[in-house]
Amino acid sequence: MEDFRHNLTPVEVKKFLKNTENLTENLLIRYCLKMAIPCPQCGAYGLCQGGAVSLLSSRMDKITHEISSCLQCGYKDLSTLLTIESM
Repeated sequence: MEDFRHNLTPVEVKKFLKNTENLTENLLIRYCLKMAIPCPQCGAYGLCQGGAVSLLSSRMDKITHEISSCLQCGYKDLSTLLTIESM
């Protein structure tokens, strides 16, 4: 748990996981940290960014997705990272 959450409290981790549960069905979240940048939707400084690995990937050690979520307004975004495997 400590490696996963970096600078988040357990309550913030729970909120992050609840916000992103519909995005992360086939993903294993590796880490999550709170960023010092404002949310693009509400402007609050509660934006968290996480890295995840696709469960469909043959390599479980390579981050394949980035997840952003705001703890204040519930904004969420999922982006796929280009990897050698997906080329």
